[in-house]
Amino acid sequence: MLLLIHVLLILWISTVGGQVRHCDFPKINHGILYNEKKYKASFPVSPGKTFYYSCEYNFMSPSKLFWTPITCTEGGWSPTPKCLRVCFFPFVENGHSASSGQTHLEGDTVRITCNKGYSLPDNQGSITCAEAGWSSPPECVSTKFAQYCGPPPPIDNGDITSSPLSAYPPGAVVRYRCQSFYELRGNLTLTCRNGRWSEPPTCVDACIISEDRMNKNNIQLKWRTPPIRYAKTGDFIEFECKRSHRQKTPIQSFRVLCQEGKFEYPTCE
Repeated sequence: MLLLIHVLLILWISTVGGQVRHCDFPKINHGILYNEKKYKASFPVSPGKTFYYSCEYNFMSPSKLFWTPITCTEGGWSPTPKCLRVCFFPFVENGHSASSGQTHLEGDTVRITCNKGYSLPDNQGSITCAEAGWSSPPECVSTKFAQYCGPPPPIDNGDITSSPLSAYPPGAVVRYRCQSFYELRGNLTLTCRNGRWSEPPTCVDACIISEDRMNKNNIQLKWRTPPIRYAKTGDFIEFECKRSHRQKTPIQSFRVLCQEGKFEYPTCE
């Protein structure tokens, strides 16, 4: 009886002590796991497994690597996968800053000194790199008199979300959106400062996946569920040879990156 109790106690201790915390699929804002569609079904994974992720355009991992490794540990993913906004700090008109011409990551704060008679919005002394870009435009505006802005600048394949006005007061904000299948790059909003609008965004082309071109090159999509016909800039597209065909172009050409509506098709023979 004592032997049985001893055995059961050992089994209970080993069971409790042997519990291993698995890692769920990492959700990375503005990022993608390498071969995400291939590996997603294998989650959760056990400690010791290593994967790689990359960030969208205008975002960067803390390691600043294009493909950043993350490893599953009993405490979760290490390091914690994240993509930080990249903010370029330009020359400051009517002011100066030690950060002019430099690039900053999300969370960085930059101090700006405006010339006499000029100031940042709300008389601030600094701006911060946030997920959507700079917390306010890096511009020193005149404090002597208010200057109105005309209609917001038009952009290709996009427009503002409100009805345009003939004049906008200082500090007015408008928001942009892109047409279907186009991806917005830059700040969503423009602000009227000193009679001028801040830099408008652009709408980047999507990559259209041509069935005719795939048939001509004897290839097909590697992952066909659900079927896709377009990809956004920054997305990877994976192909494979059709049955009874073999690759003609290098193996790395079968995983391509969509860049502003363009990518190269691989070929099989």
